[in-house]
Order: sequence, then structure tokens, then C-alpha cells
Amino acid sequence: MMRLFVFFAAFMTWSAASAADLDAIKERGTLRVAVAPLSPFVIKAPDGALSGFEIESTSALAESLGLDVEYVERPFCELAEAVLSGEADVIASGYSNMPTRRRLLDFSLPYHDTEYFVTVARETAKEARTLRGLNRKDIAIAYQHGGVSGMVAHGEFPGADLKGFSSFTEILDAMERGAVDGAVLFDPYLDMARAMKGHKYRVPHEFALTRTIEAFAMAKGEGALREALNAWVIERDLDGYWKTLEAKWFSDEYAIESAPPDHACAAAVPAG
Repeated sequence: MMRLFVFFAAFMTWSAASAADLDAIKERGTLRVAVAPLSPFVIKAPDGALSGFEIESTSALAESLGLDVEYVERPFCELAEAVLSGEADVIASGYSNMPTRRRLLDFSLPYHDTEYFVTVARETAKEARTLRGLNRKDIAIAYQHGGVSGMVAHGEFPGADLKGFSSFTEILDAMERGAVDGAVLFDPYLDMARAMKGHKYRVPHEFALTRTIEAFAMAKGEGALREALNAWVIERDLDGYWKTLEAKWFSDEYAIESAPPDHACAAAVPAG
């Protein structure tokens, strides 16, 4: 809540330097896209190279607009600031259209949806027995700071020992070390957790804790840019592009960890 207050306090200052409108972007010749490592949406290789669902889609988007593309990498918790401060024009990082974000940003039509689950160590699941049973201070549950998993963790497990991390890569590392008892994750991270050696994690329920829709985000008032993005999303939906892209990137081949972001979220609390 405090971070949201800071967003609003700074919004009037940021608005004067907000991301450029479509004409200004075309004059510049480059679409600046804010991204954060988040497999398989944005996969950062050890050498810094970026690939993934969002990288392929925004490259195609920029090409359709006759533009080059430039990626502005930030921790997930700082993606909104990147657009509001004028560093980037749009966000594309598996970024969910949520009410709290709509107070500051506009969104295009959605092109993907994601289901979030909690996965916990097998022994912890046996002891807790129910999801309510996870609301104990001796059970540590990890989440990504600034993302949907944090909203889910705080909403569903307020009584647990909640640990915020800057990336899912760091969460998986904490799980592998046994530094946390579980985490709020989505695929492919759920499958990665189940495949860990030395620790057995399971999903103790069949239903998703929440389901989100992902879309491009931009500064408010960028009507022409939003219309161009919506037209492109619809066009590509009609030719089956999004289904093809999902089948490619949301596959076992790309169920890999991304390198962690260069900078940590200021409010993230390391575990262990």
C-alpha cells in the first residue's frame, strides 16, 4: 500500500515526462519496451541475451509498426516506474491487468492468461492438511515482490511467514536450499519445483488461487498507441499467432530459469 501511495505522490511529476505518444515514438523510430526476467515470457541468458514469449511478440509488434525495438530491463517491481518516468513506452513481461495497476496505467486487450498455485514441501502439506493450515508463522511462503504472486500470498496466507524475492529464479533457489517451505508459483515454475532433487514439493489443491490476464501496459492517455496495440493483438489473434507462440514458449524446451535481474527490489526480503 505504501508503494502505491508513493506511485500516486510521484505521478504528477512523472506525467510531464511520461512515455511518448505514437507519433513521437514513430518519429524516434524505436519502441522502448520495459521487461523483467520472467520465464518463459522473458528469459535472460547468463550472457545477458533476452529471449522468450514477450521478446518474440514485441519484436514482431515493432516490425509491424516500422520501428526498431529497445528493451529497458528493470526488476519486476519497477516496471510501472519505467513507463511513468518516460524511460519506456510499454511494459511486456507477463504483466497482468489488475485494478491496482489500472489506477496508474492503461492496458491493451489481453493476449494470455495465467493460473497461480501454492506449492509446498510434502511434509509441510501433510502437517498443514488444508490451505488454511498454511497460515502459520512457522511456515515460510515465498512470492515475487511487485507481482501477482505477492497479492495472492498476502491475500490467502496472511498468517504465514511471507518472504518476498526479486525474481522467481531466486525463489526456486530458496526452495532448493530449503530456506522456505513453499511458494506461490505458475507454470513452468511449478514443474521446476516438482522436479527438484532433494526436496519434494507438491500442490495441495486442484484449483487455481487466482487467474490473471496479461496485456501490454502503457501510460494513461496514450490513446493512439493503445488503439494500435489493440488492433495488432486482434489481428494476430485471428491468424492464430498467440496460440502458436504459447505452444512454442510454454513447452518443456523453454521451462528454464532466467538469470536473476541486475538489481533487487528495494522491498524484497531475502530468505535464509
